[in-house]
Amino acid sequence: MNIEFPEISKRLLAAGGAALIALAALSACSAGEDTADGGDTGSDESTVEEAAEAGAEEEAATGDGTSPESPLPAGSEVQIGDWTISVSDVQLDATDAVMAENEFNTPPAEGNTFAMFTVDGTYNGAETGTLWLDATVGIWADGTFSESCTNVVPNDIINTAEVTAGATSSGATCAEIPADAESTLVYVEDIWSLDGTKYFIEIG
Repeated sequence: MNIEFPEISKRLLAAGGAALIALAALSACSAGEDTADGGDTGSDESTVEEAAEAGAEEEAATGDGTSPESPLPAGSEVQIGDWTISVSDVQLDATDAVMAENEFNTPPAEGNTFAMFTVDGTYNGAETGTLWLDATVGIWADGTFSESCTNVVPNDIINTAEVTAGATSSGATCAEIPADAESTLVYVEDIWSLDGTKYFIEIG
């Protein structure tokens, strides 16, 4: 038996189906917006983290270098007597490299290690200068000053030659420090200065 629906009923059924389709489309759009919003939140978090890191780097670079509590940032240049000096390639545990350089090198004391680093200088004086004779460069470790060790190291600073005004000089040296040192800095001092001023530089 066939049942005929009145024309008004057919129109109501059609309208209801259209409404259901529209509701489903609206729900899909809302889900897409939520996903997009979630992506924006992640981007905001990354921006905050980058800003915090930039702030930390700026804070670390505010020291004047005149004490261990306010060191200059790693790679800084300092003026010592007639020299402009910087320190690079700092290795706090270079014992193996030092011992391998020369068969007559002596090992560090028990509980210590050899740090090794490169000193770069530009001579600004009117006559001549020799880097390793004019500057003391070492490692400050937990309050202790450790100057150059007596061992031979690769590209040894003691082999640097006397230079004239405007010339550069570069060489490596080592220092014996406690292996468990918690705080370490590079320090630079004019050998010929009578005021004892030292400059402290962070290790990068």
